[in-house]
Amino acid sequence: MFSQQVARGGRRIGQLARGGQYPSLAALRGAAQRRCYAEAAQAPKGRIGRGLGLLLYGVAFSGLGAAATFYSMVQKGFASFTDAESAKLFVPDSDELQQIEETINKHPLVQELRSRPEFKESRPHLKMSSEVRSRTLTGGALQGDGMIMVPPVAFIEDGGKSIVSVTYIGDKLCGHPGLVHGGLLATMLDEGLARGCFDALPHKIAVTASLEINYRKPTQANSFLVLRGKTVKVEGRKAWAEGCIETLPAPGEKPVVLVEAKGLFISPKYAALMPRIT
Repeated sequence: MFSQQVARGGRRIGQLARGGQYPSLAALRGAAQRRCYAEAAQAPKGRIGRGLGLLLYGVAFSGLGAAATFYSMVQKGFASFTDAESAKLFVPDSDELQQIEETINKHPLVQELRSRPEFKESRPHLKMSSEVRSRTLTGGALQGDGMIMVPPVAFIEDGGKSIVSVTYIGDKLCGHPGLVHGGLLATMLDEGLARGCFDALPHKIAVTASLEINYRKPTQANSFLVLRGKTVKVEGRKAWAEGCIETLPAPGEKPVVLVEAKGLFISPKYAALMPRIT
């Protein structure tokens, strides 16, 4: 900066000399001081202006990037796989899981639901990417050895009319030893009843407004469980659903109802801006 000022001063003196003008030393000093003071005063403004410009560009492009990302999320949701794809994603990696999987697949209830075209089969948690799934409760934290042993297999009736889901719960999600924790059962019903009515609501998504739980019998750990849900009423953005968790009976036996529930699920006014997770 200093060298540039000296060069400009030298050029100015040369111009005056060529024109026959020889300014006094005081005049030269005054001009140099005014020049330095003016540049010193203008420099911050220039830096501030450039800084503000860069900031505005950054905000603008960041906003565009965020808007594009959010639009993509809203359009595609968090789901990475279709119903049909998710149903085939789980691969047992132990003899125990293989046996659990075979029991579910060969059970008459599951075979009957697969024969009915009005029901779509999926493994809802596996529709999400592994990154998203790892941050969910029932799809991430509660799945694993001794917990939710295999991803639940769900059959959802067209139009969000009903849902049937089958899973296996180990012995590491207990309240009393050997008995599945009631909070887990309530969570399963909360998610299951909501998922069953999604397709009956605008934007196919809802949040829980109320949930009533009635525990009928203790639920044994290390057992197969069936969740059933039915959408009983729909009004605009509201859907009422009822359901239960029961045992998976052996062929020829009747299931035992363990927990019953009813809930109200509402599609939010801002649901069009919410990415779907299933």
